[in-house]
Amino acid sequence: MINLYFKNFNFNLSNFIGIAIFSEDKKKSFIKNLTNLELDYNAISFIKMKSSLRLYNKNKISRPLNFPLKDIEELFSSKFIILEDLFIENLADAVLFNAICDFVLHNKIILCPVIADNFDLQRIYDNFNKNSYEDLIIDIFKLRLGLLTATRIIYDRSSEFVTAITYIIKKISELGFLHRGSNRQSPFGNPCLKFMGKDNFTIMLRIHPLKKTIAVRDEFIGDSKIMLNISFNDIYFNPGEIINKIKIFPFIIRDIKSVSNNKKTVKFQYDKLSKIQDISIKELDSAHLVIAGAGSGKTRLIVNKFLYLTNFMSPGEILVLTYTNNAADEIKNRIGRLCTGDNLNIKKILNITTYHSFFYSIIREYYSELGFKSVPLVKEQACENIKTGFISYDDMILNVLKLFKNKNIVYDIASRFKYILVDEYQDMDFLSDIIIKKIDGGRGITMYAGDDDQSIYGFNGGDSANLLFFDLFYSSGKLFIMQYNYRSNSKIINFCNSLLNNINFRFPKKMIQSEGNNMLPDENAIDILSFESKNSEEKFIIGRFNLYLAKGGNVGILVRTQKEEDNFKKILKEMNPEGYANSKNWFIGTIHKSKGMEFDTVFIANANNGNIPHLKSLTQAYSKNKKSKNLNHPFQFFLNNDINGNSAYEDEIKLFYVAASRAKKKVFITYSGKKSEFLA
Repeated sequence: MINLYFKNFNFNLSNFIGIAIFSEDKKKSFIKNLTNLELDYNAISFIKMKSSLRLYNKNKISRPLNFPLKDIEELFSSKFIILEDLFIENLADAVLFNAICDFVLHNKIILCPVIADNFDLQRIYDNFNKNSYEDLIIDIFKLRLGLLTATRIIYDRSSEFVTAITYIIKKISELGFLHRGSNRQSPFGNPCLKFMGKDNFTIMLRIHPLKKTIAVRDEFIGDSKIMLNISFNDIYFNPGEIINKIKIFPFIIRDIKSVSNNKKTVKFQYDKLSKIQDISIKELDSAHLVIAGAGSGKTRLIVNKFLYLTNFMSPGEILVLTYTNNAADEIKNRIGRLCTGDNLNIKKILNITTYHSFFYSIIREYYSELGFKSVPLVKEQACENIKTGFISYDDMILNVLKLFKNKNIVYDIASRFKYILVDEYQDMDFLSDIIIKKIDGGRGITMYAGDDDQSIYGFNGGDSANLLFFDLFYSSGKLFIMQYNYRSNSKIINFCNSLLNNINFRFPKKMIQSEGNNMLPDENAIDILSFESKNSEEKFIIGRFNLYLAKGGNVGILVRTQKEEDNFKKILKEMNPEGYANSKNWFIGTIHKSKGMEFDTVFIANANNGNIPHLKSLTQAYSKNKKSKNLNHPFQFFLNNDINGNSAYEDEIKLFYVAASRAKKKVFITYSGKKSEFLA
C-alpha cells in the first residue's frame, strides 16, 4: 500500500490524498520515505492530545465558541499528520476526532491515522455506548468521515464508500482518454489531471478543495484545450454529471470557444449592504453561522446570499429553509424585486420553503417506504397512524429520520442541493437540525442564520443549543455577528441591551444603532407606566392605540397570553369597531406571534410580576426538566457546571426583549400590579 501511494506521490500530494497505516513497520517505512523526500510531518498521539483540551477538564465550556480549535491548529502545523492511539470511548472523543476531520477538510493537510490491520475506520465511532440523541450526532460525524475517506484523505481498504477520484479517472479512461499524469508546472493551475483524447486535444481537470465553489466563467474550451473546474464535492456527489460533460466535448470542440460566453447569468441588483453582510454573503468555502440581532437585516442577508449564489449554481440547487410561510413568501418576493433583465421565475423556485413543508415533500416522495398506501395527511395534534393515513408535525420529523436510515435516500436528496441557507436557526429543534445536517452530507456547505437572544420557542421544541454549540459540529466554521440595528431608536436599543445582560450563556454582542438608522434619539422612547387597576390600564392602551392609528402610525399591542390577546381584541371591537375592521396598520397578539414584525409604536401590556416573567411557564418548565433530563441536547454535557444552558427564566427575558425590539420609535410598558422584576 505504501509503495502504491508513493508511485503516484505527486498526484496524491497535490490533491491532498492521505493513507491509513496498518502496522508499526509500515509507519516506520512511511516516515522514512517522508524524511528522504524532505517533507515535514508530525506524529501525534490522540490520547496525549485530548488530555490537554478543555473538553476534558473540570471547567469545560463557559461561553460559546470556546472549543479549543487553536490547540489543534498548533499541533497540525505540518503537511503530514500521523495520528496514533486513535480510539473513541465517549462523546468528547467523538467531538475531538470530528474536529480533526473538519480541520483537515479545510486545510492542505494529509492525515495518516495508524489503525489496526483488520479495523474499519468507518466504525471508529462504534466503540462506546450512546443514547439515541448522541447516536444521531455520531451519524453526522460519520458522514463527514465518509466524505473525507471518499474524496480527500484516507485510503481505507475496507470502506463502504467508493474511492471517488479513482472512479472518475477510470470512467474518463473508458471514454478513450489516456491518463498522462499531473503536470505540476501546468499554467492551467495546480492540482490538475491531464488526458489525451483520440481527436488529439487535452482535457485539464482542475480539482479544487472540497468546500470551494467554482465559478463557471473560469472554465474554457479552446481549439485544442479544455479546462474544467471541479471540486471534491462534485466528484463525490455528481460524478455522472462530470462524465457526461466530458462525453460531449469531442463533438462540440470546434464550435464552442468559451463556456463562459454561453453561460446565461441572472442579473440582479444588490440591496445596500454593510461590510459584515457583504463579507458573509461571499463566504462559500465553509459552514458559517450568522448571528443576526433584532433589526440587523437578516432577511436582506439571506436574499442577497441567494442571489450571489446564482453566479455559481442554478437557483434550484439552493435550498432555503425558514420557520413560517410568511417568512418564505417575504424572501421570495424580495428576490423577485431585486431581479432584473434575464429574470428568475420566482414561481418556479420551489426550494424556498418552511422546514415542515420541506420535510413533508420528502414524505410525499417516499411515503411507500414508510408503509403508507398513499401520501399521509398532516394533522397538528394527530398521532401517527398508518391505517388512517394521518401524521402530526412531530411524526413528520420522526418519519424523515426513519427514511434517512437508508443512505441511498440521504444521498439522493443531498445530491440535489449545492447550498443550504437556514433561517431562524435558534428555533430549530434538535431532530430537524440533524435532518438538515444529513442533507448537507458532511460537506459543511450551509449558512445558518439566527440569534440566540431571540430563542423563544423552547416550549415547542426549539433548541438554541444547536446554535450555541455550532463549533462542536464545525470547528473550522466561521462566525459573523451582525450587531447594527437599522430599526429602533437608540433609547430602545439600550433598553434591550440591558435586558440581555442578564443571560449568562450567550454570544458576546451588543446591539448598536447603525449610521443608516434614521431614528432620532428620544429620551421619552421608553415609557414604563403604573396603573391603579387593570381596567384603567386597558383604557389607556386602547385610547393611545387609537390616537397613534389616527395619525397614520403602525401600532402593536403585545401580550404574554392568548387570553389577554382575546380580551384586547374584544375591547377594541367594542370601543372602535371601525378601527377594528381596518386591520392594515395594527396588530394585537402574543409576543410569540409578533416575532419577525416591526411597528412604529409598541404597547407591552400587563407587565406584572407573575405574568412577565410568566410564573406558570417557569413552573411547568422546571417540572418538565426534572422529569426528562435525557431530552437535553447532548452537548449540554460540555457546559461548565455552574451554567444552566436551558433556563426557562432566561427564555422569559428573551421574550421580553423580542417584544421591546419590535418598536421603531416608542415603547409603552404598562402594569397594574407588582412591577415585573425585569423592570427593577
